[in-house]
Amino acid sequence: MHTLNDFPEYASIPLITQRFNISRSGIYRMLSQGDIQAVKVGRSTRIVTRSVEAYFARLPRLGEVA
Repeated sequence: MHTLNDFPEYASIPLITQRFNISRSGIYRMLSQGDIQAVKVGRSTRIVTRSVEAYFARLPRLGEVA
C-alpha cells in the first residue's frame, strides 16, 4: 500500500483505482465532468493525484451541518 509521501504526482488509472477505490468508469466520469485532471503521455493517461485528493476534500462530510 502506498502512503501519500511515496505516491506519484501523476499516476496510471489502475494505480488510482487501487489507491482511491474508484472504478475505472468512475475515473472517466470524473474526468469528463472536470472533477479531476489528467495528462496524456504518449498513448497513456496519467491522473494528477492532487486533483483526486482535492476532489475528495471538496466532498461534504457525513453528519456535517451545512
